[in-house]
Amino acid sequence: MTLEQFRERINILKNTGYIETHRAGNTGVGQTLEQELGLIENNIASPDLGNIELKAQRKNVSNKVTIFTFNRGVWKIKQKLLIEKYGYIDTTNRRALYCAVSNEPNPQGLYLSITGDRLGLYHKDEIFIAEWKIEGLIDTFNTKMPDLIIVIADSRINSKGREEFWYNESYFLKGANKDMFLRYIQKGIIIVDIRMHLKENGTVRNHGTAFRMDEQYISDCFESKSNLIE
Repeated sequence: MTLEQFRERINILKNTGYIETHRAGNTGVGQTLEQELGLIENNIASPDLGNIELKAQRKNVSNKVTIFTFNRGVWKIKQKLLIEKYGYIDTTNRRALYCAVSNEPNPQGLYLSITGDRLGLYHKDEIFIAEWKIEGLIDTFNTKMPDLIIVIADSRINSKGREEFWYNESYFLKGANKDMFLRYIQKGIIIVDIRMHLKENGTVRNHGTAFRMDEQYISDCFESKSNLIE
C-alpha cells in the first residue's frame, strides 16, 4: 500500500465511525486498524520514502513505547559490576538490574544528564556509568523511525462490553527534531530502561538498553507533521 492509498483508506475508515475491536486488550487498537485497512505487517510504502512505520493509539491514553535500543560501546564500567553494585535479587533468585532511569535519581541512585554533545548515565555518588553521543542517538532515532504514521482513535465500551474505536486523527511524521528530543530527556519524558541480569555462570544477559517515552509525545520529536485526515 502506498502513502496515498493509505490516505484514501484512513479517510474512508474515519467516516465509518466506531468499529468493534478485533482483539481484546492493549493491542486491539493497532490490530483492528491493520485488519480494517487490509495491511500485513504495517506494509505501507512510498516510492520516495521507502517503508513507513505505523502506530495506533487511543486518544487521551498513553503507554510507554520503545523508540529504539542503544547498548553497544556505551559502558564506562563493566556491566557485571553495575549489576553487582546496584542490582537486586529478583523473583528467580538471580542478581538483576531492571529499572527506568530519567533526569532525576531513581531508587538505585541512577540518573541521566546532558553535557555538551553527550548524554551520560550516572550514579548520585558521581560514578560515571555510560555515555551516548547525541548525534548517535539522533541517527539511531532516524534509522528506527525515519518516517512514521500515527493514527489516533476515540475509544468506548459498547452494550456487549466490547471496546470500539473511531479512528479520526492521523498524521504523517518525518525527520527527527533534535531540540525536542533533548528537551524531553531533560524533562524526564524520554527515559532509559536498563534490562540486564547475571546468568548462572556469572555472565551478563543484557536485553538491550531501551530509550522509551509516552506515545502521546512521539509526534513532537519529528520536524514535519502533516494531517492525513480531511
